[in-house]
Amino acid sequence: MIHRLLKPRTDDARSETIWLTVYSDLITNLVLVFLALYGLILMGDDALSKAIQSMKLDDIRYIEQVGSTLTFDDLPLLLRQELKSSDHVIIREEPGAVRIELGEDVLFASGRADLKGASFETFSKVARLLVLVPYTIVVEGHTDNVPLMLGSRFKNNRELALARAMSVIRHLIEKEGVPPKQVAAGAYGSFRPRASNVTAEGRGLNRRVEIAIFKDFPFSA
Repeated sequence: MIHRLLKPRTDDARSETIWLTVYSDLITNLVLVFLALYGLILMGDDALSKAIQSMKLDDIRYIEQVGSTLTFDDLPLLLRQELKSSDHVIIREEPGAVRIELGEDVLFASGRADLKGASFETFSKVARLLVLVPYTIVVEGHTDNVPLMLGSRFKNNRELALARAMSVIRHLIEKEGVPPKQVAAGAYGSFRPRASNVTAEGRGLNRRVEIAIFKDFPFSA
């Protein structure tokens, strides 16, 4: 009898209780997750938002490292995280396209088509995602309806809009590595206003460059 009690446990006996090990590991991990979330809640909304943003940015870094591409549905959220939409940078979604709207104040001095140095950081953030999408990109220039000043190097607002679009394209290609055959330019001048040109505020909204990514026009390198 004593011999039977002291007999080592068989493999079958151990296999019958191995689920306890798995179960205890699961419970431990769940406790750690809830403790981490509780800690973030105690630290406030800002801490929770930063934690979520960090996890999303890690997704971008992973995609960059493995050389993969983003899906079209990924773009709006990731663009908003990278660019922090404001009065001067707006992300807009429409059927089959995502638009990055950049106000004149971010990019150019009044009546000029040379990019401000302060805009380069914004373009680096944009290009970080553009190089990962397999879609055609069109850079569109827009202006208000106020005639150009006498002596301007541009004949009219449409020419100014085109020159601005081309400045953006050159920067994206030469400085940020976006493939040249992936990008096209468009110039609408004052003919597609986003707001009324009656007020100064409306005219300010109309002076912009839009970078449009089109889902139905895939790009193959």
